[in-house]
Amino acid sequence: MKVLLRHLCFVVISGTFIGTPSALAATLSFRSDYWCPYVCEPNTSQPGYMVEVLQQIFQKQGHTLEVRLTNWTRAIKDTRTNKAQGLIGARRANAPDFIFPEKPLGITRNVYFTHKNSSWTFQGRQSLQTARIGVINGYSYGDSIDHLIQTRHKSFIPFSGERPLEQVIKMIENGRLDAFIENPLALHYALKNQNIATETLKVAGWVSAQDPFLFIAFSPNNPESKTYATLVTKGIQELRRNGKLKRILDKYHLEDWENSEPLALGALHDFSPRLLKSPLDLLHMFNTGSL
Repeated sequence: MKVLLRHLCFVVISGTFIGTPSALAATLSFRSDYWCPYVCEPNTSQPGYMVEVLQQIFQKQGHTLEVRLTNWTRAIKDTRTNKAQGLIGARRANAPDFIFPEKPLGITRNVYFTHKNSSWTFQGRQSLQTARIGVINGYSYGDSIDHLIQTRHKSFIPFSGERPLEQVIKMIENGRLDAFIENPLALHYALKNQNIATETLKVAGWVSAQDPFLFIAFSPNNPESKTYATLVTKGIQELRRNGKLKRILDKYHLEDWENSEPLALGALHDFSPRLLKSPLDLLHMFNTGSL
């Protein structure tokens, strides 16, 4: 009987230990919206380069990853409440209370885009007064634009959903928007996905921003978040050293963001097929200042 009781106690204790998530082995849930090439379709051969980097980092530590796409505002809320442990592709301004790694996982630079037949261009705040500008709900576009959006400036029209950029592009084609703000690399993938020719759009100005860096941000309400953030920082450094980061980025025709100069990317005056043969070509033009 003592042997049996001892065996039962071992089973109960072992079951409790195995069933408790820990920093060493857990199922981690991440949230984002569709923003290819950063985050694409999960559970495919090209889930997005940020997703592939996370897989390399966390699976090595014994973790199982779950990535779900939702609208960006919901993604932030789910992560803040710890329904998800991480937010993919966040800027610090998106969620300043979150836990961020020391190392970013990319950069972004936003542009005003218009239809090719539009005469509107960004010429400072005054030029926004009569324009209808599409933005994505919950995104950060830099302090000046974020303030206008938060104060419900009449010119900024927010869009939500898992693929809001595709909605915005349709609105531009239908003449229901004058312009929209987007990252050229993400726009390239969206146009390709919708079979829309790049020459239907043109650049109408840059959006100034002081902090272009993108991160994997972790829930402020998870005691393991600092551990996860440290794993990302160390993991990115290791992937950069062993060449795996380059192989992932090559798959998406991208370059390492540490090789770029995000605060001095030049000026883009044209948005034509010659600029978008691939995201790599576009990023190279950013970095060399040839735009």
